[in-house]
Amino acid sequence: MSVDGFAGFESESGRYVSVPDAFFLRLLPQIRSPVELKVTLHLMWILSQRTGRPRCVEYAELARDAALLQSLKLEEGPRPAQDFLREGLELAVTRGSVLRASLSRGSTRQTWFLLNTAANRAAVSSLEAGQSEGLGLPGPEPLQDVEVYRPNAFALYEQNIGPLTAMIAEQLRAAEAAYPLEWIGEAVRLAVEYNRRNWRYIQAILQRWEAEGKDDGIHRRIAEEDEDPDRYAKSRYQHLYR
Repeated sequence: MSVDGFAGFESESGRYVSVPDAFFLRLLPQIRSPVELKVTLHLMWILSQRTGRPRCVEYAELARDAALLQSLKLEEGPRPAQDFLREGLELAVTRGSVLRASLSRGSTRQTWFLLNTAANRAAVSSLEAGQSEGLGLPGPEPLQDVEVYRPNAFALYEQNIGPLTAMIAEQLRAAEAAYPLEWIGEAVRLAVEYNRRNWRYIQAILQRWEAEGKDDGIHRRIAEEDEDPDRYAKSRYQHLYR
């Protein structure tokens, strides 16, 4: 097996790309596919050079990116590089690291990709409300159709927590009927962040949000409670612990 060499970086003063800590601490440990990793990093590099808000890139631009396509197709074979590109984007969008929005205006249909940040989630929500400023669709024509992809609860669980069982699948179906998908996605992200990768913890967050309101401090209290396996006994027999 031959390995291509790399002559090293030209200088210490070259342009650097800012990558959030969360990429290394929470996202990278989850990624198993080299294609997904390459597409995600290349998107970060492209978007770091954009100005304005939100920063986004259209699929047609990615499909013409020679450097990206070359990095995705390293072996000979009948499968075109664009197939690897679509696979990497699909994995990243399903995982939740990247947002995808497809828009129609006049005779134009475009698909845009954004990093999944709080600001970009707000921008995508505004798209659904009919506002497309800043997404590169000039012209007086109103938006005719906006389609935003959001992974369902099953995809979120499999990508971030683990394999589905029949019991978990039944509970996820009930959760989809009871809670907004945005709540489920955020609860899954918190479970990963606090290293509580189980449905019991996710369900506790959702139930607490439903009962008390969606407050930023709630998941922290759940995390603290989850540290103590005897918390139920202590609450029931509290007088014995005084």
